[in-house]
Amino acid sequence: MFRFFRAAVGPIFVGFATYALIISPAIAQTGTASIAGTVLDAKTLKPIPGALVIVNFQGMPPLAKNTKTGGAGEFQIQGLPAGKYALCVQAAGDSYLDPCAWGATPSTVTLTAAQAATGVSLKLTAASILHIQVQDPQKAMTQKTKDGRRPDLTLGVWGPKGLFYPAHGPGSPAAAGTAPGPASYGYQLAVPRDTALNFHISSHDLKLGDGNGVALPSNASLQAFQHATGDSNPKSFAFTVLGLLP
Repeated sequence: MFRFFRAAVGPIFVGFATYALIISPAIAQTGTASIAGTVLDAKTLKPIPGALVIVNFQGMPPLAKNTKTGGAGEFQIQGLPAGKYALCVQAAGDSYLDPCAWGATPSTVTLTAAQAATGVSLKLTAASILHIQVQDPQKAMTQKTKDGRRPDLTLGVWGPKGLFYPAHGPGSPAAAGTAPGPASYGYQLAVPRDTALNFHISSHDLKLGDGNGVALPSNASLQAFQHATGDSNPKSFAFTVLGLLP
C-alpha cells in the first residue's frame, strides 16, 4: 500500500525544489568556513557545468546555501558556520540524479570553525528521462472548476521508499487554451535506472483516459515500470483528458 501524496496543482509541476536561506544573527557573524570542489559525471569523470550545488546544514537553526558550477564543474560556497553539511546537486535538463533524491546517501562535509574544505568531488549518476504526454482535446485543463479553481492533476512516480516525485512540464495551459486545435502537454522526470518504480496519475477534477481515450478505472492509473541499463528507449506514458468531472 502506497502512501498517497496529493499535489493539487494545474498541469505544470515545478521540477526543482526551492531552498530557503535562513541565517540567525549568530550564524551570520561566525560563518567563515567554506566548501569548494567539482561536480563530475560518475562514469566519464567529465565536469558538469551549470549545476546547482546546495549545502544543507545538519543542525539548528536551519541553513541552506547554494551556487552554480562553472565551466569546469567547479564550485565554492563561503560564509558557513562550523558543523556537518549534506551536499545536493541539481543538474540542468534532468540529465543526472540529485544525490539527495531517490533514497540515495548524499555526500557530507564536516567543517571546523574557519575551515576551507577543498577538493570535494561530487559524482553524479546519469538519469533515465521518463516522458508523459497528456492530450486535452476539449482543453478542459484551461477551464475552471465549479468553485473557480484550475483543475488539479497529479502525475509522477512513487519511489522505492514510498516517496512521491512529481513530474514537471514546460507547457502553459493558458497559452495552449488560446491556440487552435487540441492541446497537448509534455511532462518529464529524471528517474534512476534498474529500479522498480510506479507511475501514478489521478485527478479530482478531470476525467482521465488512456492514450487511446478509454476512460481509466477509478479515474486513476498506477503502472509499474523499470528502465534497465543498456535499454536505449526510456519509458513513456500517454493519457487523454476527456473533460471536466461533473
